[in-house]
Amino acid sequence: MAVGPDLVTQFEPLLDQYSEWLRTAGIFLGTFVGTYLLGRIVLVPPVVRAVASRNPDNETLVGAIGLYLRVAIAILAVPIAVTAAGFGGVAVGSSVILAAATLAFGIAGQDVIGNFVSGIFLVTDPDFNVGDYVEWDEECAGTIDRISLRVTRMRTPSGEVIVVPNTELATAAVRHPYAQDRYRISQRLVVGYGDDIASVRALLVEEAAADERVLAEPAPVANVTDLGPSAIELTVLFWVGDPKDRNIGDVRTAFATRAKERLLAEGVDLAPTGTQELSGELGISERSG
Repeated sequence: MAVGPDLVTQFEPLLDQYSEWLRTAGIFLGTFVGTYLLGRIVLVPPVVRAVASRNPDNETLVGAIGLYLRVAIAILAVPIAVTAAGFGGVAVGSSVILAAATLAFGIAGQDVIGNFVSGIFLVTDPDFNVGDYVEWDEECAGTIDRISLRVTRMRTPSGEVIVVPNTELATAAVRHPYAQDRYRISQRLVVGYGDDIASVRALLVEEAAADERVLAEPAPVANVTDLGPSAIELTVLFWVGDPKDRNIGDVRTAFATRAKERLLAEGVDLAPTGTQELSGELGISERSG
């Protein structure tokens, strides 16, 4: 079926409009990709090499700087591509819409932005690096595996991988529980007042040192930490190597098992039951009817 010249003429404006849209989209996409690749090839490598040369032992900082630079280049490429495609006038004329969109984006993405900013502080902190073993929020602990824009990957002593938002780590009290590749284990127990405390302390130190995973220096110690109403509290302190290479829970359990068996064999009264003296009168009456 032949198409008449009038029909072709009728669709020419629409075809021209589509062609213009495709040309504009091509300019935008080409400018964005070209700008990103140029920055990725020209800017990122020398900056990463410079940071790596100044921080040879900080893989966290080097990797994060490269990632943040790539993100910054991608963000910068957007307005450049918009201007090249001829959208600048539209953007300027829609300042109210852009302001509203920016506000909405800021509210919706405040957690993401907070995690991003927190990530920057974490990677620039010399005391927070990949491979460090840290503790936070009382019962949370693990080895830093990776720090990304939004979260930090942690590996727990039991081998689990947990993902922690950067804001949680940036605002919490993060502790390095060991120094110079050492970790201190604390074990508490109570014994009776009738036991020989000096002998009990010596037995506990001996059982702690019996584990080859326990360091000889500093030597294990057992101290009296409290005199309760019916029992004496002792706290045993001993040190092991880097927790990344040790199962802390297994070391603690093994010591507790050996200490219990040894002290019971020596007749030590472990966790004695408290006694209380009660006084008063008890009356019994018969109910009539």
